[in-house]
Amino acid sequence: TEQMRQQLLADVSHELRTPLTAIKGSMEALVDGVLPAEPATFQQIEQEADRLQRLVNDIQELSRVEAGAFELAVEPIEPASLVETAVRRVEGEFQRKNISLTASLASNLPVIQGDPDRLLQVLINLLGNAGQYTLAGGEVHVQARLQENEVVIAVRDNGIGIPPEHLPHLFTRFYRVDKSRSRQAGGGGGIGLTIARRLVEAHGGRIWAESAGTETGSVFTFT
Repeated sequence: TEQMRQQLLADVSHELRTPLTAIKGSMEALVDGVLPAEPATFQQIEQEADRLQRLVNDIQELSRVEAGAFELAVEPIEPASLVETAVRRVEGEFQRKNISLTASLASNLPVIQGDPDRLLQVLINLLGNAGQYTLAGGEVHVQARLQENEVVIAVRDNGIGIPPEHLPHLFTRFYRVDKSRSRQAGGGGGIGLTIARRLVEAHGGRIWAESAGTETGSVFTFT
């Protein structure tokens, strides 16, 4: 437990340091006259501050989820409605990135019991990741199907893919397959998938990732 605590503190410190260093460096450059005091400069600083705020919010959410300090507001849910809502939430961003977003919903999907806000959070996280790592002109497809006694929702993309050795670690907090690529793409702090796993498991489900390797796309699935 002590080793885990020390590792968490080290991870949090590292993640917070990156945007803070960028903000401080930009402010010092402004004071010294190296950076021009123009809208583009201030927008850059604001983006780093927004990133820092998102990271702090994610860490707070992670602490609540890992401690089990949350309650599920369980109610009947139509899986098709859940997928359609998630697609509507993100389709504008996908259009701006010129990424095709489609969905296929089986006709025999039963009503499930769950927290619609939390399951929507999981699905939007998976869609966001797919959009982040898919290039312009690419495709992301969401599928909901019934498999034995489980409703299965899968998000498939034809993006950059994931090397096989990284697949077992994707749901570990702060884990990134490619740290530099993630930061350049404006990604989160490697927390979203950890939160998604906890929320899915709280519903009695499973979540996993599949990919044949780099440049082959990936599939993230939960039940």
